[in-house]
Amino acid sequence: MRIPRSPLAAIGLLVLAWGIPAPGTAKPPEGWLLAFDEEFDGKQLDQSKWGTTMSFIGTRGPRFHNESYLSYTLDENVVFSDAHLRLRVDRKTIEGTEPGGAFDYTQGLISTDGKFSFTYGYIEIRAKYPGGKGLWPCFWLMPQDQQWPPEFDIAEYYAGRHTMHYGLAHGTIKDTVWDNAYDTSPTLEGEWHIYALEWTAGRAVWFVDGVRQQTVEADYVPASPMFILLSNSVSSRFGPSGIPDEKTVFPCDLEVQYVRVYQAPPPISPVLPAAPAIVKSEASPAPAASAGGIVPVAAIIPAR
Repeated sequence: MRIPRSPLAAIGLLVLAWGIPAPGTAKPPEGWLLAFDEEFDGKQLDQSKWGTTMSFIGTRGPRFHNESYLSYTLDENVVFSDAHLRLRVDRKTIEGTEPGGAFDYTQGLISTDGKFSFTYGYIEIRAKYPGGKGLWPCFWLMPQDQQWPPEFDIAEYYAGRHTMHYGLAHGTIKDTVWDNAYDTSPTLEGEWHIYALEWTAGRAVWFVDGVRQQTVEADYVPASPMFILLSNSVSSRFGPSGIPDEKTVFPCDLEVQYVRVYQAPPPISPVLPAAPAIVKSEASPAPAASAGGIVPVAAIIPAR
């Protein structure tokens, strides 16, 4: 290998060697401000930002999603090491209580449900996804009002099919429609990437390392608050990743370095000078004044 002589070439070489995106390949729109930041550099989960259970339509309990899954959620599967989060799945038989029953796999999940939600913005994570038949790690958004759909799957990996899914669910619970895009790049497993969604009124754009993967422009793009979920689950035979086989390695982790949400700054309301008082003299009544003054144009933005 020839050693590059320029500093920029050296940086590019390190990017290739370490398997991380080059600086500046993924970023929020110009001028947008950081609204939520989680760097996962502590030793435990920040409970002011995150919970570890589910409460939305379609779950069988706060710690088990539904029959498309085999894994039961445990707090101990939310692990911190090397200055990042590890959401762990493991092959371990336990007796669940929420709901009750025997489960052969455990999983890690975190959610900002009831703690942080947002309407419109740019959200990104830097993460390393695991591989193996049956594994089902996901970075997604769900509606805070619990009225499903909508749902954003920002980066949902069907490891049994080596396929990353970028999707939006809309419609009704009885007639759900999905806008989907898929990626089968061989670098999706075991390498660090930046996964992002830019969500604005009537428009949603998915990115990986700053490269656009899908764009949806429609009036059904969600316009109400949604919360963040990160999960690493095990698929059942009904799920998209299939059932684990003898080659699937356990335990294994979805590794996440950070979660960041940016939003457009709110409009600055114009400050107008107070209208001068009209003093009337009984001796010399002032003539009637015609209506007038400055009327600012109201900036119409979605409620956050």
